[in-house]
Amino acid sequence: MKRLFYLLLALPLVFAACENPEEPKPQVEKEAVLTLTSDAEMNFEAEGGEGVITYTAEWNDVTRNSPVPAPEVEATCEAQWVEDLTVAENITFTVLANEADARSTKVVVTYGDKSFEVAVKQAAKQNEQPEPPTGVNIEAKHLYGDYYGDEYSPGVGNYYMALSDLGISEDGYAYPGGSYYYVDLYGPLFDGEGDITLPVGTYTFDESDSCSEWTIGASYSVYMAWDENGNSLAGEDGLRFTAATLVVTESGVTLTATIDGVEHTVTFEGVADITDVRTDTGEVIEVTANYAYANYYGDQYTPGTADNFYFFFSDLGVDENGWELPNATYYRFDLYTEIIDTTNGIYIPEGTYTYDWFDSMQVGTFSDINSAYYVMDDSGWDYIDNSSLSEGTITFTESGVTAEVLVNGATHIITYEGDITFTDVSSSGGGGGDGETLSTLTEDKVLDIEGATVILEYYGDYYYNGTDNWVVYLYEDIENLNGAYLMFEILCDPAADDIAGTYAADSWGNCDTAYTYLPGYVSGDNMWGSWYVDMIEGEMSDVIAPIFDGEFTIDIDANGVYTFTLDCLDDVGYAITGSIKAEQPSDAAALSAKPAKRAKANNFSKRVNSEKKSSKTVKDMTLAVR
Repeated sequence: MKRLFYLLLALPLVFAACENPEEPKPQVEKEAVLTLTSDAEMNFEAEGGEGVITYTAEWNDVTRNSPVPAPEVEATCEAQWVEDLTVAENITFTVLANEADARSTKVVVTYGDKSFEVAVKQAAKQNEQPEPPTGVNIEAKHLYGDYYGDEYSPGVGNYYMALSDLGISEDGYAYPGGSYYYVDLYGPLFDGEGDITLPVGTYTFDESDSCSEWTIGASYSVYMAWDENGNSLAGEDGLRFTAATLVVTESGVTLTATIDGVEHTVTFEGVADITDVRTDTGEVIEVTANYAYANYYGDQYTPGTADNFYFFFSDLGVDENGWELPNATYYRFDLYTEIIDTTNGIYIPEGTYTYDWFDSMQVGTFSDINSAYYVMDDSGWDYIDNSSLSEGTITFTESGVTAEVLVNGATHIITYEGDITFTDVSSSGGGGGDGETLSTLTEDKVLDIEGATVILEYYGDYYYNGTDNWVVYLYEDIENLNGAYLMFEILCDPAADDIAGTYAADSWGNCDTAYTYLPGYVSGDNMWGSWYVDMIEGEMSDVIAPIFDGEFTIDIDANGVYTFTLDCLDDVGYAITGSIKAEQPSDAAALSAKPAKRAKANNFSKRVNSEKKSSKTVKDMTLAVR
């Protein structure tokens, strides 16, 4: 049939030719059709490589009055760094290695009167870090830095200094071709007037970063350098010292440092330019507290080594639910004491406790990250001020408590006389905040769910710490709101394309680490963090459990199907495990079953202290070159 069809179509043409013998017979000729079937842009690394362009070239029938000769496919390129341009079934060529800046050209392909172009781009040569010399001797022309006082090292002066052959520009940039040696120095406190000078003496490298007098700290001592084109010669973050000695005399300094296996000797003659960046303003604020209370956590955060208290001073105290009051002022101390005998009641052992920048949780300290000063606004829900303590002590005696701490450069002296109200949360793991567990499970929970629904809420950098905050809701049956319902509050890497990954419990509630989740807790009438619930027709049943420990993994396939694999525990110790496969609904915004996001965390409970941010001043090791 197919052959007959073509024969029938041809018949009218034959008859027409016979009926008009004097008209010229039209000629069936050819026309070129050229089509690019590969990418219109090709990119190559600096090393070069082989390129292939694919195409189709068709020679189609047309009717013309004069014949057209059959063309050939041709390819041209003006760039000399594109070689061996060959036309066959495909078009192939070779891109030579690039020894300079990024470059681009084009390959022009023609076929008769048809053509197309393919852009060819090549990256610049990446400057490799040069092999270090066997020894380096530099005469520094500049010595500058900052003096932090004893902000990082109680009783010891911290001088963060830089030696350089070229120094820095007026707007704070390094110069191309310059070398820079940063030295984190600890010596006697500066007690003079006028310009700050480096204490004369010999300083030795301290790998442990003890901040002891006459030492060089390891973490912040680095070497940075750039070539004449502004390319780094010491990596993005610089090269750290592995050994060092600094000798300070009345006339100058000499640094001897081992860097990447090479000994560098840097000398400087003259007076250092040291800026005073101490935060102590000299202002003294005296406060008499009317209330003192504390949560007792036992040794759950420091098993067998210390007992932990969350101790508060306040002018107004808290309400019956433990919430801060409007316009009230609070000082919070994350105390670590010797393990106490609670047989006859809870108490804080007498003595002086010292601010601990390193958060070591050692007996006789209070931590940096969970200690704070804050003032509530008129609503009692937001802060007028929420600041870290940067140094200080708190002393407990038989008659009362006295603290002397540095807040935003001012010294606060707080006194209190009277009894301290204690709340025992030592058996709760911090989850309930009232000494009781929250789970109602009576056995392990194993999940195997297909066809669930997942809803995602994105809050960005909600905790102001460089992580992405998401709340994830899982419904086994979203139409009828029956079966399993799970909620996870997670922290992700902002650079990631999605929320896939493995998440571990944020046991401290600091909310500062990517790929962690907040364990479940209750604040007011609401549940926050991560939970498992059995639902019956839109209502929570009596089966409910905070997801409190362990980990879970989120996988997302090419079709957008989420797989949640759980290996978790509730706050009693029952396992919540298994697998849930879920997809997002087409209109997640139309669903109203998900809970609302909280506005703030309750500072009275250690577990929910996630609004507190550490305001540690980080010494700036990053130096841009311009």
